[in-house]
Amino acid sequence: MRRFMNCGFMSCGVMSCGVICGVTLALLGGPAAADTLYEFPVGTWSAGAYSKQSSRQFNHCAAAANYNSGITMLFSVSRSYAWSMSFANRSWRLTQGQTYDIAFTVDQATPLRARAIAIGPNQVEVPLADSTELFQRFRQGNQLRVAAAGQVFAFNLTGTSQVLPALLRCVQANLQPAGTTTVAANPFAAPAPSNSASQRSNAGGQERPAAYRAEALSLAANILGSAGIVGFQIAEGDNGFVDAAWRANHLFGMVRIEPKEPPALISAGMIAVDAAGCRSRFASGSIPATDNNDVPRMFTKCGDGDQGYTVFYFILPRKAGGHYLIGTGTSGTEEPARQVESDIRQATLKVTGR
Repeated sequence: MRRFMNCGFMSCGVMSCGVICGVTLALLGGPAAADTLYEFPVGTWSAGAYSKQSSRQFNHCAAAANYNSGITMLFSVSRSYAWSMSFANRSWRLTQGQTYDIAFTVDQATPLRARAIAIGPNQVEVPLADSTELFQRFRQGNQLRVAAAGQVFAFNLTGTSQVLPALLRCVQANLQPAGTTTVAANPFAAPAPSNSASQRSNAGGQERPAAYRAEALSLAANILGSAGIVGFQIAEGDNGFVDAAWRANHLFGMVRIEPKEPPALISAGMIAVDAAGCRSRFASGSIPATDNNDVPRMFTKCGDGDQGYTVFYFILPRKAGGHYLIGTGTSGTEEPARQVESDIRQATLKVTGR
């Protein structure tokens, strides 16, 4: 395992590095040293991907949460998978460049000594060790306590089980080899036959299990038939990300089986993948529930006009465990996909006995 973050308050914020996390700047203000590539929510955390100032090259992913104490805590992951945690407070008056000895502990674990570095009058960053054990401790822990200069600050680690993996996924999505991000962002487009083997190995890192593909193909065929979609073509996913893909005129869709991840992480990961592959204006968001039986829903949109496309997603529990991620998209105007997504969602609930 490589180090996970390099974008908190020192590695991403130290003036010699020339980067301050965009999430932090949005919360606290300050000189613009990072550009936002895109943002996405993960529970109560505000997350995003960032480039260096005046550059579109991906540099890091970061997520921030505000606490009642007035302190903002951040986690961040750099393109080299170095990781750190950061703290900021408008009322602090720090000396930039000064280091402070601290100790921190997660729950009842043995306290660890560390060094916080002030990268501005209101901000400090704490680099964290290259340790899978420590990463999992933050992910699974309930409370972080930080001791500094005779004071002890406590932070509930609500949502870190989702936000830390989401940051890793964000980095992975933005580091896909050139030529694979477009397919990953629009996983329903069938890749050219001559490139399919390369795209299958690159886009998802490894081929999807055959059992998932078979299940997804059957489910997609049943859903489309039940929804009354005519003239569709269906095939196995061929980019290492989806398990089944379909097309019908200007519409396209996908089915992916997620055996373990919770809906919030599935949603954040899908948004990160789509955003990484979009080379135009990108937007995303959750779709409010229309009734008590509604399932988690979200959308992503890349570009505008005839050259843009919109994808509507919903997440449904799977009887065998895990979830289905089902997407319906269209190029140009989004209204056809919006209506078909509603039909497909109702058909999916019927086919799966929900």
